[in-house]
Amino acid sequence: MLGLIFLLGLLDVFGLASILPIIYLTTKTDLIFTNNILHSTYLFLNFTSPNRFILFIFFIVVILFSIKNFIAVLINYSQIKFSYEVAANITMRKLLQFYNKSITEIVSSNSSVFAMNIAASPTELSSSLMVPIFSFFSEFIIVILIVVAISLFDFKLLVLLSVILIPAGLIFYRAIRNKTHLMGLQKNESRYYAYQYLYQIIHGYIDVILMNKTTHYSKKFIDKNKDLNHSLVQLTLYETIPNRFIEVIALIAIFLIFTYSVLLNKVDSGFIAFLAVFVTSAYRILPSFNRIIISVVRIKSNQVVFDILKDIPADISGTAALLSEEIDNPQKPKFENSIELKNIGYKYFENQKQALSNISVQIKKGDIVGFIGTSGSGKTTLFNILLRLLIEQEGELLIDGKLLDENLLIGWRKMIGYVRQDYFLIDATFAENIAFGISRENINEQKLNECIKLASLEEFLKSLPIGIDTQIGEKGSKLSGGQKQRIAIARSLYHDSEIILFDEATSALDHDTENEIIETINNLFVQKKTMLMIAHRYTTLRKCNKIYELKNGKIFAIHTYDELVKQRIQVN
Repeated sequence: MLGLIFLLGLLDVFGLASILPIIYLTTKTDLIFTNNILHSTYLFLNFTSPNRFILFIFFIVVILFSIKNFIAVLINYSQIKFSYEVAANITMRKLLQFYNKSITEIVSSNSSVFAMNIAASPTELSSSLMVPIFSFFSEFIIVILIVVAISLFDFKLLVLLSVILIPAGLIFYRAIRNKTHLMGLQKNESRYYAYQYLYQIIHGYIDVILMNKTTHYSKKFIDKNKDLNHSLVQLTLYETIPNRFIEVIALIAIFLIFTYSVLLNKVDSGFIAFLAVFVTSAYRILPSFNRIIISVVRIKSNQVVFDILKDIPADISGTAALLSEEIDNPQKPKFENSIELKNIGYKYFENQKQALSNISVQIKKGDIVGFIGTSGSGKTTLFNILLRLLIEQEGELLIDGKLLDENLLIGWRKMIGYVRQDYFLIDATFAENIAFGISRENINEQKLNECIKLASLEEFLKSLPIGIDTQIGEKGSKLSGGQKQRIAIARSLYHDSEIILFDEATSALDHDTENEIIETINNLFVQKKTMLMIAHRYTTLRKCNKIYELKNGKIFAIHTYDELVKQRIQVN
């Protein structure tokens, strides 16, 4: 990129230099006959009129300028493309970083911050920092090369331009540098809160409407959005001022030079040529000088992006995996006998009591195992360890007596289906939700229909005009709770899950719908799936081989379903 910038600078200097012959020939046509090169060209091309020769040279200069500017556009395209490729690379790194976070970090952070840092901030880095940095270097090199060329041509001209432009640029920069940095911080803060309030409005739509808080949340968003726009207006204004400011300074300088020459009676052809070169040089340097100042203003006002992205992972080895095809058949751990959680211990934060302590559970293949306990007893934490969303701090997870190898993690997760109360559904068709992560054209129709039948969705889908290609709405907004759970079960079956975890899957359903889902789960029992179930209703657990009761992160008791029912009857 720096090589291209230098080439662009040389082309611009060449472009400026090509104008000088036109200026001199216009004021001193006798040069055509006194300069050997010009005179030889004049005779070789059979010109008989100096004016026509000048027009010919002008035409050549226009062609050269066109070629120069075409090359300049290609170079600028390369710079901009490179800048946004960097943004794409950083987005991949930030996305990889997101996937490498633990479930604890994810749920304890703001989703709008993740969205900004993954998608918005890298793009802002390119548009508001990298592009201005390229512009700064491009224009700086151009100015330096032009200055060198001018100094070789006429040193007095260099001194004059330096005395006029450098102080003017420094004065302007010193006047606005702190303001632009502060405005950049304000812009970023306003954008953060505007995003946050907008997320609350969208995701909290029902609660906001029902509790009549539309004015409250709308006002918060609108106020922050106004602050954001105000910062952007000010920053944009500061970017337009340098051009006007320096242009006026240059025009005043031309006026003073001309006035001085008139008063001293020195307005001759030599002075006109000098003034023409000064004007040409000034008006070529002016845009560069202006863009340098604008670039510095942008860099200063957007340097807060560096703070947001300072934790970009240096290792990019995992980013390629984000773009590569997913592994269809990852290596799986051998599971023929049992899963064993042995002396498992876990706590979320230092100086906090254990979420799990000395948990030992053995689950045989094909078993249906239940977990009960009050909220906070550790049931979901235990499931998260099985899913490897959390890694145990004490104890070990054994599959058929062998420690679960990290290299088998993808294969292990592929073996597990996870059905929970707030199940994630995408705004797509039934087919695409069941075959989650597979494009519609690649879905196995036979397998899809088998899973729909096992999940007891067949009759419902037949009643829809376009069946499995019906859109379900964002988060399944067009579905009942029972239908969502059936999609979750069908998804687990489609992806060949050997082990299915139910985390309070029926807790939000009415009694009749819960019974229907339990019957669907019974179909899985016939399929010999290994199932683990967290439930607050005992009826959900009637097919369980054993039921673990957790209390304060420990196993308090182990029951059968009949024992659990008897205890309940005795208590009542």
